Amino acid sequence: MRRWLIPVVALVTLLAAQPALAAQPAQGVVRDLADANNARCHNPEGITASPNGLLYAAGLSGNICIYDLSGNELGHLTVAPNHALLGELYTPEGIYVADNNPGFTGGRLIRVDPATGAFVVLAEGFGAPNAIAQDHSGTLYVSDSFAGAIYTVSPNGGGKTLWRADPQLQPQGNPPFGANGVAFDRTQSWLYVANTSDDKIFRIRVSDDPTERTIQLFADGATLGPGALDGADGIQFDVKGNLYVCANQANEIQVLSPSGALIARYGHNAGDDPLDFPASPIFHERGLYIANLALGTAPNGGKISVLGVPFPGAPAAH
Repeated sequence: MRRWLIPVVALVTLLAAQPALAAQPAQGVVRDLADANNARCHNPEGITASPNGLLYAAGLSGNICIYDLSGNELGHLTVAPNHALLGELYTPEGIYVADNNPGFTGGRLIRVDPATGAFVVLAEGFGAPNAIAQDHSGTLYVSDSFAGAIYTVSPNGGGKTLWRADPQLQPQGNPPFGANGVAFDRTQSWLYVANTSDDKIFRIRVSDDPTERTIQLFADGATLGPGALDGADGIQFDVKGNLYVCANQANEIQVLSPSGALIARYGHNAGDDPLDFPASPIFHERGLYIANLALGTAPNGGKISVLGVPFPGAPAAH
């Protein structure tokens, strides 16, 4: 895991039109990719990827660190020092980031320029904005882990609008984060939402009519077996409709079939490098790249892991 640092603007100018070349990761095996145990990149929670294979990891430093697919650290963006930057979403317009105040005293949704780190504020007044998904029209869906709610935000800004709140999305236990990871299914008929505190995945019907936004239990860790969905955090679909879940308390990546069956677990298999509070996943080609928050392990710890997967990820943005 070599590193070098060059000015970020020069980096983006150099690499923007070039695909990142790296060997495909070994399928079914978790490997350490990059060490984030340093002041600029520590405790990464969110991760996203550009089409050309640059990884952007945000975390408790308030910075976004940039890696290539081989784990080389290429630079970092100083965004909001000491803020807790959680979920991210890369789009052609910029990187959407859930930005929490120090001590989780409120938060906002921002859009960051991946070349400079400059940002604009799109919406404020969240309790704890956490994860972000985008529909075909460009509307952003943001989970609020303290409110137990999903809000929509226009990519042009203008504040947030409550889309769906429900007691089932509120914090139910420990850790005290309710609605967390969010992801649309292939047809965007349902928005899937992880509740970290009670080890469940819900899905909400997508409709222009608020009365039709029914919520259903998709998967319950208590019925799937020991450690299942324990601390369900970030989620992402592959192109086959399988849902990859960061189970942060189990230190595993767990895979649910389209019917909600637990079909695979990674992190404790022979040959796996250990995960350390996996918080967010992002697909790029046949790799799943994972931000390890290392919460409670080290105040300035954390790392990026990679898991080789049989199918690429479903598109996460319009």
